[in-house]
Amino acid sequence: MGILLVLIVLGGGVWYFLKGNVRRGAETVRASIFLTGLESGHTVAEANLMASMDAEYMPTPMILNAMDHVRLFYGGKQLPMIAEAYRKGMKPKLAFWNQVLIDMLHSSVPERDSVKQKADNSDEHRESVYQEIMEANKMRNQRMGFDNYLSAVVAEAMRLDGKASTDLHWIELTDDEGTKRAYTDGIDPKWLAAEILKVGPPPPWRVG
Repeated sequence: MGILLVLIVLGGGVWYFLKGNVRRGAETVRASIFLTGLESGHTVAEANLMASMDAEYMPTPMILNAMDHVRLFYGGKQLPMIAEAYRKGMKPKLAFWNQVLIDMLHSSVPERDSVKQKADNSDEHRESVYQEIMEANKMRNQRMGFDNYLSAVVAEAMRLDGKASTDLHWIELTDDEGTKRAYTDGIDPKWLAAEILKVGPPPPWRVG
């Protein structure tokens, strides 16, 4: 009887969870960004900053990158990737019940799938997917054009600093050579803005 009750509760939870698949999709994209950040050498805090965007601001290329990430690393299953991101320190945006359900569903994956997942998560395979993601980011930046990319960096810096869009920000007065390299390398403009603000304003001889 107890087992039946647990199955009924779990079944009902799954139904409600699947109704919220838009939120789950957004969490999948965030998990992809977070895990990729960790794999590229960033700290948990930095990876969380990279993955902090809301669903409505997620560009289509980023969503497609996450879909590839799920397909190549996790056999097309979103839940294991989200669960791994949670275990490694990603700050959840889903309700607590959904977080618990993800953990329960992930732990029920058959052992053969677990073994396959470990094989798919080899360093060589991860590096291959990371390169695919970076190439997609480069294509996105090229579609934006450098001027739009620079504007996105400035806008995010102003948002993080709490400045109005009409204010002049010191980031607009700095040499843009570093920004050009980030643009070429496929660095996300929001992440770049946050990193520049961590460093702070340059000395006067570097402005202009």
